[in-house]
Amino acid sequence: MATEFHNLQELRHSASLANKVFIQRDYSEGTTCRFQTKFPSELESRIERTLFEDTVKTLNNYYAEAEKIGGQSYLEGCLACATAYLIFLCMETRYEKVLKKIAKYIQEQNEKIYAPRGLLVTDPIDRGMRVIEISIYEDRGSSGSSSGSSSVSGSTAR
Repeated sequence: MATEFHNLQELRHSASLANKVFIQRDYSEGTTCRFQTKFPSELESRIERTLFEDTVKTLNNYYAEAEKIGGQSYLEGCLACATAYLIFLCMETRYEKVLKKIAKYIQEQNEKIYAPRGLLVTDPIDRGMRVIEISIYEDRGSSGSSSGSSSVSGSTAR
């Protein structure tokens, strides 16, 4: 099994980046923000498939909630037009609130699930909503097993 880390700070300071895996957007259902739930082979020895799939499915559900159009979205649009968009200086949109929930969820998942396994999930908003980036860290003491090259399979390449 992979080297265990206990928190995000320990992971960042005592480990070196070995590889990155990219989970691509899923456009099979249109242009809504969804990510593929296909389990990358690079993570097989690091995390259980169900934990990974639960994380991606939860993120997909959050993004579906953010993009859902309802009465609140309609009201925000009307207020924006009526105030020449100055209203957004005073209030957060529903979309921004959901993005904050997503950032909090990713932070919690990193602390509880991913960091102890030497992994770090990057918020998709930091990557232009194109990919979910998962960084794989190795303990600096065991860097002999790492080749130092970042081999990324076709399904995980940018």
